[in-house]
Amino acid sequence: MKKHAVPNLLFTVTFLLIFSPLFFLLYQHILNYEIPTVAAKKSLNELNISPSSVNRDFSNTVDYADKVTVLMYHQIIPEKHLKKHLKDHHFTDSGELNDMIVTLEDFTEQMDYLKNNNYTVLSLKEFELFMVNQKKVPAKSVLITIDDGYQNVFEFAYPVLKKHNFYATQFIITGSITNRSIPYDSTYLHYESIDELNAASDVFDYGNHTHAMHLRNEDGVSYVEAYDVEKVKEDLATANKWLGHSTAFAAPFGEYNPTTLDILRDLNMKMAFTIEAGYAKPSQHLLEIPRIGIFPHYTMEDFIKIIEQEK
Repeated sequence: MKKHAVPNLLFTVTFLLIFSPLFFLLYQHILNYEIPTVAAKKSLNELNISPSSVNRDFSNTVDYADKVTVLMYHQIIPEKHLKKHLKDHHFTDSGELNDMIVTLEDFTEQMDYLKNNNYTVLSLKEFELFMVNQKKVPAKSVLITIDDGYQNVFEFAYPVLKKHNFYATQFIITGSITNRSIPYDSTYLHYESIDELNAASDVFDYGNHTHAMHLRNEDGVSYVEAYDVEKVKEDLATANKWLGHSTAFAAPFGEYNPTTLDILRDLNMKMAFTIEAGYAKPSQHLLEIPRIGIFPHYTMEDFIKIIEQEK
């Protein structure tokens, strides 16, 4: 037995030296990608799910808005769930937090500020009526939008919004919505399930963020700009049918062109949101409504300046 001990030990050590880095790389590769999930078998439309479309009476308001701040978020994740090794997902190669993530702690502080300072957080319907001069809204009004439809929004943003009786709009990639809910795990970037969209419909309205075109081609051009008109139109029409009610659109990556606007008109879309910074006014083009992105490096002072519409 002893004469085989040294060779066996050498074999074990050699095996570990050779294959451990490979196992580690495989582990890292798995962590940086989403777990395959099954697409929702039924749509919001087929399930007769009616998202929030609140339209309140503001007739007793003293001061009315001439412009509204439209905020844009993507992901809301608690600080304790952020993982340094998840490059592209949570952090950049330089160690900075991904621009698409706002920590739950910062988001909560921002929403608390809106509540404590008597801001009116509009529903999508109220905002639409304001933009077409059919409704006056309070001077301190805000529209909250969240793009993509990730599970962390349901898990963390939804409870905060619900606590304050706030409304918000999610622009979702309808073809990415999953068939069933799974336990949240920050290691993976999951989309919301159809059940989660239903559960959160007392807070959220849902807008069109394409059905399956939130991608870029090999030249780095957004599918919405790169594909021919009929394919893009078919995709957006599919998303509209899936949603069953949507009159609002947000282009993936904020990229679009005049042809995109023509498609939106053909589909009778009433509003489209950009990623160009600015405040929304009724006199503006309804298919190019500006939004102000909220990013992880913003301080509370930055947020207040945006909300108070300071230059």
